[in-house]
Amino acid sequence: MSQLLDIIGSFITGATIVLVVMNLNFQITTSQRENFFNSISQTEVINVANVVEHDIYKIGFQPSTSNIITQADSNKIQFYADIDNDLTAEQVTYSLGTTNDLNGTPNPDDKPIYRKVNAGSTNLVGSAYSFNLSYYDSIGNQLQYGSLASQATRNRIRKVTIDYLYQSPYPVDGNYQTVQWKKTFNPRNLN
Repeated sequence: MSQLLDIIGSFITGATIVLVVMNLNFQITTSQRENFFNSISQTEVINVANVVEHDIYKIGFQPSTSNIITQADSNKIQFYADIDNDLTAEQVTYSLGTTNDLNGTPNPDDKPIYRKVNAGSTNLVGSAYSFNLSYYDSIGNQLQYGSLASQATRNRIRKVTIDYLYQSPYPVDGNYQTVQWKKTFNPRNLN
């Protein structure tokens, strides 16, 4: 009888150890997937941020018009800047598309960020959960979107804040990895 109890105790102990190891393996795998998608998300945000920063800092550089920012909304901006250093200002547009424009990923909330230079083709810069722009005057007052329909109000813009929220295209355990990048730009040529 003692041997039977030893065998049953050994079986229970062995089964417990196997379950603990399997749970640990599952947790490690989940953690690795989260880290992998988080790394991809951060890389995506950095790539988009580099493109946007390059252009936004140059707003108003070599303009051919006094109306430097020609459109300003919560998710669209159009401005003049010499982005390729050829002493000629290009018209640059950034805009956020809709979820219907980007359906190649399982994330239903992905939207494309578009960039267009002059009359050229519209290029996909990256994807976003949200891409919000805010505008400020010379003393730091936020300009309301409704007032930005007027060119006179757009000429008062001195700072632009971009709040970019990215979600990974694929979920890990039903959750999308999220990375946020927020930056306020004070282009020298707007002052």
